[in-house]
Amino acid sequence: MGLSDPTLSGGAAGSAAQPMDTSSDGMGMTSTDDMGASAMDPSESMQTETDPPATTTEPAGDHCLAGITGYTEDGPFSFEAVTSGSVKMRVPVVPAGCKVPVVHLANGTGASCSSYLAVLEHLASHGFLAACYEDRNTGQGTQCITAIETARSEYPDLADDKIGSTGHSQGGGAAVVCIYRAEAQWGDSMIYAGHAMEPAHGYGDAPADYASLYAQIESPIFMFNGSSDTLVSARWVGEGFDALSSSVEAYWYQAQGADHIPIPTRWTEESTVAWFRWKLLGDTQACQYFKDMPNSSDWTLQDSQNETDCQ
Repeated sequence: MGLSDPTLSGGAAGSAAQPMDTSSDGMGMTSTDDMGASAMDPSESMQTETDPPATTTEPAGDHCLAGITGYTEDGPFSFEAVTSGSVKMRVPVVPAGCKVPVVHLANGTGASCSSYLAVLEHLASHGFLAACYEDRNTGQGTQCITAIETARSEYPDLADDKIGSTGHSQGGGAAVVCIYRAEAQWGDSMIYAGHAMEPAHGYGDAPADYASLYAQIESPIFMFNGSSDTLVSARWVGEGFDALSSSVEAYWYQAQGADHIPIPTRWTEESTVAWFRWKLLGDTQACQYFKDMPNSSDWTLQDSQNETDCQ
């Protein structure tokens, strides 16, 4: 894959999903050749110094990212595009001394990191160190671990001991497997949260015993299916939810109107920021927002277990 990452240090990109070419695999996933937003209008993707951020900020609390709201909108931080080997990163420009969670996104079968550029940049604009390992088969979850290690190694003064894992389709299953692998590798030295968009559990390069791995996870997991998804059914997503331990905190929502392709970008942007702010930063406002999402026209609750209060 040719690398042509633009250095997007002036602000956050827009939230529209990026154009993709017509190549696809058996799951129907398509991909582009570059991580860069080749078809984006620069006037739409960059904030100028005179443009106020769309996200509201409040006085800082205990954490340097405290008080950020507006989960569907771009966050207040600019970011830089960085490539390290196979790992593509969007690195937020935050105040000195601020340590932030690392969030990895695993792409779907046959897709590339560029397919999820809008999501990665949305996360970075909200202060997360967003990473994506370039691989068209991510199901093993090992690429996620490598990307997290790379981000933490290259940005030791920025990366916190808080790990988020998300992904789409085969990558959705990989996001859950990654939480299993992260817990096994780092144990209680870190805090973890998993997020899976329309996960194709057990598909492609996924471990044959994925269900037994899911059952060993101890960290909170969120997953969603798309109501208009004709590739990964609600039943398929539910099989993964049911494979989780009965003792783990877990939520399964349905994204109303979401298809598999185009990628469910706007639902993902909203839910990743709210979920990771709650579970990795302990943001009670984000917790309440997340729990209220099924009361909107965009989401419905499919199932949940061991829900915790917003404290």
